[in-house]
Amino acid sequence: MTTDHTHATKGNPDAAWRRYGQALLHAMAEVRAETPEEVHGVLMETADYWLSLGLTIGKEQPEAAERLLRLIETEEPELVELSTDAQQFVAEALG
Repeated sequence: MTTDHTHATKGNPDAAWRRYGQALLHAMAEVRAETPEEVHGVLMETADYWLSLGLTIGKEQPEAAERLLRLIETEEPELVELSTDAQQFVAEALG
């Protein structure tokens, strides 16, 4: 995961970073349970990268983000589940 977390919040960046890390760990729990422990670090780095990429696309190019999301998740039930997961992640990561 990105290691420079001093810009994370104006309050306590270390606490915010820990909340984000915990949320990411929880979001990846199923994948981590199915993979050898020695690859968990790489999995978490990869998840952090793709999450950061997706957030950046969503922020800077919201129309493209919507198109990409519809391309990736073509079925409405999956989009609903993803939306629920996203809401839970945000609530956990941001407190």
